[in-house]
Amino acid sequence: MPLCMAGAICTIVRRVQAGLRAEGLFWIQALFLLLIFTFGTSAYSQRLIQDEHGWVYVNHRGEALLRPFIYDNGPDYFEEGLARFVHDGKMGFHDEALRIWVPARYDFAFPFVNGKAQVGMDCHRVSDGEHRSVYCQHWDSIAHPVPGSTFAS
Repeated sequence: MPLCMAGAICTIVRRVQAGLRAEGLFWIQALFLLLIFTFGTSAYSQRLIQDEHGWVYVNHRGEALLRPFIYDNGPDYFEEGLARFVHDGKMGFHDEALRIWVPARYDFAFPFVNGKAQVGMDCHRVSDGEHRSVYCQHWDSIAHPVPGSTFAS
């Protein structure tokens, strides 16, 4: 009975299984496999690629999951466990597992700092060489949305 699907995680499972069998430590093998399937293989089943529209996270079938906000020529940095993404011209926040915590509803959003993020509506961008400034008519502050987070209010 195969215990893995494909790719890098299978290679890891097979190497660990072989090493554990050689030492007769079957209970460690079972624990290792339990940890893999408990915490999932999300790190191995999604990847970041570039397509005709820019950067996009895709699943193992190549289907688009979400588009990160681009900052410093790459995907946005994770701040307080969340990063910004863009959908239909609006911004929201996702975690490292690509779970969306704040839907894309803001024209612009700054990263979370001390449990708060500044978000803007009715915004426009002004280019200045390779950089752009954002000017918004309405600014608001939102609280960190992850329950139990050390940053949540």
